[in-house]
Amino acid sequence: MARMIPPRLAPETPDSERRVYERFEFALPSAWTVIHSQRFLLPQHRRTQEGELDFLVLNPSRGAIGLEVKGGWVQRTAAGWSSVDRHGRTHEIKDPGQQASSAIHAIAKYWEQAPGFGGRGFRCGYGWGVVLPDIECPGDLGPDFPRDVIVDRADLMNVENALDRVFRCLGNRRTSLSTAGVKALVATLRVRYPPASSLALQFKEDNEKLWQLTEEQTTVLDSLAAHNRAAIEGAAGTGKTVLAMEKARRLATTGQRVLLLCFNEPLARDLSQQADGFEVETFHGFGRRLARRAGLGRFEPRQPDVKNSRIAFYTEEAPMVLLEALERLPDERYDAIVVDEAQDFLPDWWPCLDSALRRGREGTLYAFYDPNQRIYGGGPPEALEVIEHKLVHNCRNTRRIASYAAGLVGTESRVRAGAPEGRPVEQITCNSDVEVVQKVVDRLERLVLTQGVASDAIAIVSTRTLKNSPFSGDHRAGRFELVNLDDRDGQSGTSATRRAVVFETLHRFKGLERDVVILLDLPAGDHVNANHRYVAASRARNLLIVVRLVR
Repeated sequence: MARMIPPRLAPETPDSERRVYERFEFALPSAWTVIHSQRFLLPQHRRTQEGELDFLVLNPSRGAIGLEVKGGWVQRTAAGWSSVDRHGRTHEIKDPGQQASSAIHAIAKYWEQAPGFGGRGFRCGYGWGVVLPDIECPGDLGPDFPRDVIVDRADLMNVENALDRVFRCLGNRRTSLSTAGVKALVATLRVRYPPASSLALQFKEDNEKLWQLTEEQTTVLDSLAAHNRAAIEGAAGTGKTVLAMEKARRLATTGQRVLLLCFNEPLARDLSQQADGFEVETFHGFGRRLARRAGLGRFEPRQPDVKNSRIAFYTEEAPMVLLEALERLPDERYDAIVVDEAQDFLPDWWPCLDSALRRGREGTLYAFYDPNQRIYGGGPPEALEVIEHKLVHNCRNTRRIASYAAGLVGTESRVRAGAPEGRPVEQITCNSDVEVVQKVVDRLERLVLTQGVASDAIAIVSTRTLKNSPFSGDHRAGRFELVNLDDRDGQSGTSATRRAVVFETLHRFKGLERDVVILLDLPAGDHVNANHRYVAASRARNLLIVVRLVR
């Protein structure tokens, strides 16, 4: 017996369709699925197409057929199609072939684009046929209506063979369905989930709560308004970057020339798109720009690939080059400088910032930092005589993520009342690179295709680069393209439309955030410690998935 959907017919079902339904149910194998009365209301070009397909027959090894049923004594003449009922009355009817063909094409276009079917990589060959349960058809009904697509009264006696004939009429170019494909197709057509079950919607609701908590942190700036120099400490998620941007904006509204500096290039690009009346650069970008304008050559180490060469240049040479450039370019100075990621600014960089202020040590300088994110050995110096203020409440992460991240560095998270609890941190252990790939692909598919999370709301943050990761072969995770931040920013279209997911090292992703972070905690040597993992874990707003490779 075939699987019938719905399992029972509605009382108002026409007698002709009832007889066909019963033959399909009892004569077709159990692997077949038959959907009765599939309605659709779909956009077609500049109009909406509405209709109903009498039967949709799914065979896992062959594909799908859309069938139109026409009862009575069906005739085709030069005047068109008609049917004579049991009482001898003649009724004009629509072309059943055209009805079936139009309906199956409309539905096929829908399921090919549906996230739960086409979006998961399933494909399906499809075609159309017509069931004439009250007559015997001797042959073709025209060049557009071959006998092979017709199931007549006699064919219903051996309906499986008749439908096999219709399938063969589709030709070899058609794609068969798998059992999983049939299940996904049926779910796409018939199953609906309430909007409240969407994980993406839950993230949106939680993010609104978190943003309200972040706005409350701006009262810190009000309390420090009378001071032109301040160092503001805060753990990951306490809103330092938001406050740095707000401070720069407030200063800019007074007519001052304001520069917001950070360490991480991807973060600088992200913040520059949101800047309102002020400039955003990294310290390195600031140095390169001024050195070039001052004619001092390149602002980078002579051997950029050699670690000792990089360290020597940025700790010793770069500050001297920047100071000389500022001497030559006095008009390049600023009224105020705001520093985000100040824990990454090296000691000899800070005198350069004083020199970059028009009023020197009397100018406005704000620094926002987290000592637990100090992975480059910097930090705001005490010699600046700054007024210190500490942020204590996490307002970026859910309670569970905040607690997990704080635990990595042996501290206790503090969140405000009203902060969302969020989902538990997921921890996945793998024993091989192959298992890492399989489990990440599975999690991405469930997040995007089932739970409605946009691919650009997800980031894979790793202790290794993409080329040194288990995904190095083709830079893909199943049907998802893995891209670096630079790749994403340099291509047209969002990562959501291109079904791409950002893959970055924890160093490159520092300062950024996503709704979902998959922390790929691969063995990468002694240089990856608790502080590094703290930086990576705290990037997740709503869901953190930690994937560990244990060899």
